[in-house]
Amino acid sequence: MTKLSIIIPVYNVDDYVSECLDSILNQSFADFEVICVNDGSTDNSLAVLNDYKNRDERIVVVDKANEGSGVARNFGLKIARGEYVYFVDADDILVENVLLDMISAADKKQTDILIFGAYSCYAGKRKRGGYSADKLPRKYLNKVFSSEDIKRTIFSFPSTAWTKLYRREFLINNNIKFQEIRVGQDQLFFFHSMIKAKRIALLPENLYCYRKNRLGSVTANKKKQNYSPIYVFSAIEKLLKDEGVLEEYKMVFISGYFSKATSWLGKFREDKKAGYFEEYMKLLKHIQREYPFGWWMYFNPKVTDNYCKLKIKQFVAKKFRFMLK
Repeated sequence: MTKLSIIIPVYNVDDYVSECLDSILNQSFADFEVICVNDGSTDNSLAVLNDYKNRDERIVVVDKANEGSGVARNFGLKIARGEYVYFVDADDILVENVLLDMISAADKKQTDILIFGAYSCYAGKRKRGGYSADKLPRKYLNKVFSSEDIKRTIFSFPSTAWTKLYRREFLINNNIKFQEIRVGQDQLFFFHSMIKAKRIALLPENLYCYRKNRLGSVTANKKKQNYSPIYVFSAIEKLLKDEGVLEEYKMVFISGYFSKATSWLGKFREDKKAGYFEEYMKLLKHIQREYPFGWWMYFNPKVTDNYCKLKIKQFVAKKFRFMLK
């Protein structure tokens, strides 16, 4: 059996994917396959992938229509053969000689999920950022813990797929898949895996370089223009109901993902904001009807509210709920 399957969704990154692949192929650890899923690229990405495939038999290239990275990752997972699975974005790179470190740690601790940090990279310079290892919760260092231990602290861990090494059998046995939406597809995968894992450990090192502010990337556009947080909320609510654990997670799940939807309202493109606000208010009314116990019961957003005003209203609603206890 191959020890590790590295799955890379590729879409219009011909200027970056070579650097990504080189950072993988130059690792000291060599027992891996690299599954590159070309997601309907219209640039030269597929030609670059095929060139690497011809040079190294460990590289597998799949060419498919554009459906988003969630679909591409799920396809890669379906054909993966490794004991472990690692998801890498095609415009990012691995730190030197890190695969051996992560595999060794996962083997030693027999983890379902191994979590580590990542640098934020600006024009090739590595900096500590929001995904840095020093942001990982220190109380869980040097121990193996489970989903039972983190029911209230699940959002203290990064939700990104590329800050985690997964045991493939764990993912398959629990039918853990990415949500097939264009933005935010990591969230369902993150939440599902974190509530099912029996063995989780932290590796307090930065093993990955997350490229920031790349022109054309989803995260480069600061103005929001899709309904991703609403789709994510609905999918995770269904997951928790299907798993029979909604009661255990309802407070942390609603607070986390409804707050995200609220944040997006404050950052939405003005010419499309009215449509998002309409769907957002449907979500708010659903939450108030189904879960009449949280700060959202005292929250009254307006379509004209900017990000700062929404944050203030949210803060006031939480304070008011606290005083009523």
